[in-house]
Amino acid sequence: MIRSILQVLAVLTIFTSNFFVITSEVNAQGSRLREENVKKSPNSLLEYISERRVVGFADSPRLNLLSAEQVSFEENVEDQVEQVLFEDSVQLQSNSTYGLELFPDSLLYHSYMAGEKEPRFASQWLWEKERGRVWEAALGGRWGIFRKGTPGPNGEGFQFDVEGAGLVRIDPEQDSDLEAADFRAGFIGTWKRGQYRWKCGYYHLSSHVGDEFLDNNPGFDRRNYVRDALLVGVMYDVTPELAVYGEYAYAANANGGAEPGEIQLGVEYSALRPVWLKGAPFAAINGHLREEFDYGGSVNVLAGWQWIGPRSGHSFRFGVQHYNGPSMQYSFFDQYESLTGLGIWFDY
Repeated sequence: MIRSILQVLAVLTIFTSNFFVITSEVNAQGSRLREENVKKSPNSLLEYISERRVVGFADSPRLNLLSAEQVSFEENVEDQVEQVLFEDSVQLQSNSTYGLELFPDSLLYHSYMAGEKEPRFASQWLWEKERGRVWEAALGGRWGIFRKGTPGPNGEGFQFDVEGAGLVRIDPEQDSDLEAADFRAGFIGTWKRGQYRWKCGYYHLSSHVGDEFLDNNPGFDRRNYVRDALLVGVMYDVTPELAVYGEYAYAANANGGAEPGEIQLGVEYSALRPVWLKGAPFAAINGHLREEFDYGGSVNVLAGWQWIGPRSGHSFRFGVQHYNGPSMQYSFFDQYESLTGLGIWFDY
């Protein structure tokens, strides 16, 4: 199982690398076209400025003041805008104060895109060849309580977060009965410096079977799957758009078939520059290895389109998903699933 996960990780890495090259070439061609056309009308300049606003530059002071009258059309407009962005980025960094912030809007260490048990808002409409339609949903998230560091989604320092979510499964084949639900809650300390992010903390996860499912399956052997785990994780930003990570968790209290050890490994690609409809592509893969399966486990792959809030870093994504491994609902952890479908995800 580990070998297959490593193979999938290698394939995704090659895919994201090629995809990054292709999108870079497309953006370069788009820049040349804008350079040819941006001098034709004031509207085209304003459209270019709006399009060029990527995460981290939304509050660029001078860029917000740029207008067609203030730009010399005798020169290269694109070069002028890029210069403003560069100078303002330096200014914003130098003006960022290292201090205490209560209830920060953004996170220093975000939830893993393809982590199937991460707290977030989500809805996935999936298909399993043995049973048909499956509806997975999540209601929750992770919120910052305080930060000691610099502000914004690209800030640095230390932040304390709390998290919680209900991760439910609804069976569309059985009158949309609630089949099962896993509940997660915890707290996490996170750090960010340069290209590195770290986290450590605690989470509780427990599984529960729906009443309708028990009524329809009176012989079902219900297990009280529980994990009370301490975790440590690290994420490295290879580029501003590509990250790799690893996490280990140890459950001091593990019941109902759970065993202490758990490992997550993954790769994420998240384009920052808007490409179409002010959004950009994303792709992610997560390998989840658990001791109860002799450190075998599951692979979850996502790809699609996303929109990122420039001030908060919050993201909304739409895309395709393929999950392969033990059931995503831990009440059925000893059952194998292969799920494919569509989903939407919102992360803080």
